[in-house]
Amino acid sequence: MNKLFWAGTVCFVVLAGSSLPAQEQKSPRIEVKEIQHNFGKVAQGTQVSYVFEIRNAGNATLVIERVVPS
Repeated sequence: MNKLFWAGTVCFVVLAGSSLPAQEQKSPRIEVKEIQHNFGKVAQGTQVSYVFEIRNAGNATLVIERVVPS
């Protein structure tokens, strides 16, 4: 009887634990509409710029540490 009690208890704990919702892990998620931009032909000495839209779609702080232009 004692073995049956403990087997039932273990099964209950395992089944009850598996029905709990998983804790959502917080992480940043970057979304970029365009990953590149072509200026075409630009006369020498002309200054050009372009704004890339970057959005954090995650649920934690997004940190951009390095930007390297090509």
